[in-house]
Amino acid sequence: MPATHIAPKPWTGRNDPEDGDLARRLHHIAGHKGDSALLGFACEAGVARNKGRVGAKQGPTTIRKAMSNLAAPDDAKGFGDLGDIDVTGNDLEAGHETLSQHIDDALGTYKRLVVLGGGHETAYGSYLGLSRHYADQRIGIINLDAHLDLRNIGEAGPSSGTPFNQIRELNPDRFDYLCLGVAAESNTQSLIQRAKDWQVGIVTDHELIADQRAANDKIAKLIDRNDIIYLTIDIDLMPQFEAPGVSAPAARGVPFKKVEYLVNYILQTCGKAKCPLPLADIVELSPPHDHDGITAKRAAYLARRLLF
Repeated sequence: MPATHIAPKPWTGRNDPEDGDLARRLHHIAGHKGDSALLGFACEAGVARNKGRVGAKQGPTTIRKAMSNLAAPDDAKGFGDLGDIDVTGNDLEAGHETLSQHIDDALGTYKRLVVLGGGHETAYGSYLGLSRHYADQRIGIINLDAHLDLRNIGEAGPSSGTPFNQIRELNPDRFDYLCLGVAAESNTQSLIQRAKDWQVGIVTDHELIADQRAANDKIAKLIDRNDIIYLTIDIDLMPQFEAPGVSAPAARGVPFKKVEYLVNYILQTCGKAKCPLPLADIVELSPPHDHDGITAKRAAYLARRLLF
């Protein structure tokens, strides 16, 4: 079958019984009752269609492995693991539909779902599921990414470069999209003009490198005018020396500590505004290109923060 659900595997990791009951790591609380859950989207069809280097299909398994030995927060009771949507071959469309169905179902149980990609084609399936579950809500999109991913669909079909164009097609009048970390060198003028025509908010990588608070005002305004927020993080946002294991490495990029700041600011601002963030995804990890697993570790840190 082109897109199947694979049940979660038991988490394993280090044990420190000599340090007592508080020596808990994430593998100790995986699968326990909590308000949040993980779902994997094992797919690289969109990356291949977009002429990127493949490997993202291995992302969900690798991120979980990198998460397993991270210390559990002191107040964390547990989190769900809902397994993976596995996309075989090139049938991305079937993968999107299956992913959206599982997201819709999961949001009936959990306050927040974190999807582990997969290429950035993940975003279209993520948004489909979120918009189905919250059909009457205004959804603000925040993308941490060097790329706008607004390309028109070409002969190969939808790809990791088209998701936000596809999302806009669903409801152009309610398309509210903010992209943080945009690199001028990675976006053609046709994409920049399209973003202007569609009133897409942009904060460049140069701006964030100079001041990590450069996006704060745009983030706060987007949160204020929407009912819920969808956050998507393409880890190729970071410089290659911090994130070598991605589909499209960045020569400059936004440093990891500033990405962490942005994620924290978004979560805190959503909390203050009482604007829920029920869905986030982390995409474009490419394990075959990840020296010493450093990119996976950074993705794991972000996933841990989003879960708790």
